[in-house]
Amino acid sequence: ITMSAAAEQKVKKLARLPGNIVCANCGTSKQFGHSTVCIKFFTFVCSNCKSSHQAISHRCKSLTMSSWTDAEVAELEAKGNDYARNTWLKNAPPVGSGGRPKEGDHIDVFKRFVVDVYEHKKYYGEY
Repeated sequence: ITMSAAAEQKVKKLARLPGNIVCANCGTSKQFGHSTVCIKFFTFVCSNCKSSHQAISHRCKSLTMSSWTDAEVAELEAKGNDYARNTWLKNAPPVGSGGRPKEGDHIDVFKRFVVDVYEHKKYYGEY
């Protein structure tokens, strides 16, 4: 597996794409992008969604504290948050309604939603 500085630079660039600066799950927006990627689904997530993914053993990686492989970068380029919105979250309710968390909600709301989306495929739709 090759790790490269170029891969790490690419990940940081991907984090700043318009579709990726908004957390796919809860809509929390960060001007320079989120600092965590859920590796299982190749999404950029906020800290609450990161904790929710980790609570059900989905591996998450830090943009700055982790090494990235070229293969991971390729997956991130192919997927990312827009892909998640068009598949895993295709039939999800708007942010802040129907059980979908928004910034400021209790962590349990985030955890329940992440389980519904990624474990139960509750809102999944074909892309």
